[in-house]
Amino acid sequence: MDRSVVALLLSGLVFPGTGQFYLGRRARACLFILPTLAAAIYFFKQVLDSASLMVDDVLRGALPADPVLIAERLHQQGETASPMMNLAAAVMLVCWLASALDAWLLGRAMARGAKAAP
Repeated sequence: MDRSVVALLLSGLVFPGTGQFYLGRRARACLFILPTLAAAIYFFKQVLDSASLMVDDVLRGALPADPVLIAERLHQQGETASPMMNLAAAVMLVCWLASALDAWLLGRAMARGAKAAP
């Protein structure tokens, strides 16, 4: 399989920056890995905090253990998502797409360079 395709699949399916890492461009990989990792940690921390509060409400009896009511609460929380949560999700999405495209283009450029060298 072509190295550019492998790099694309790694960055697109595993984690942003892994394709660049596979191609030997570690500094370039960090440009995708670090912001995605920071955004993912923030995003999942907020989700876990929200879930913890909801579990506490169920255990205290403030929220009945009714799946319909819990789903309504989740829907309400989704509508009031903080701008930082939206930003974190956007950073993850942009890094993921840009990393996959960059890995593919970088792999193709490296393949062309290898063919041109004697």
